[in-house]
Amino acid sequence: MIKLSKVTGKGQVTIPVEVRTDLGIVIGDTILFEKRNGQIVIKKAEKKSMVEVLEDSTPFSKSTMKMMKKIRDEWD
Repeated sequence: MIKLSKVTGKGQVTIPVEVRTDLGIVIGDTILFEKRNGQIVIKKAEKKSMVEVLEDSTPFSKSTMKMMKKIRDEWD
């Protein structure tokens, strides 16, 4: 599939409906732009819990990890 879209003066781009449908993109979704081998790949970002985001971003002590697991288990 090849689709074109123009960039507005504010740097915005409309994602063609066929691409949104194919990727399952709906209003409110977050889009990921990834540079790969000199090209940009656009993907629908996975939804993560706040605990997963924090775990991925910073190394935590074992006690902090236990606390986050407890919070996660309580919410599930």
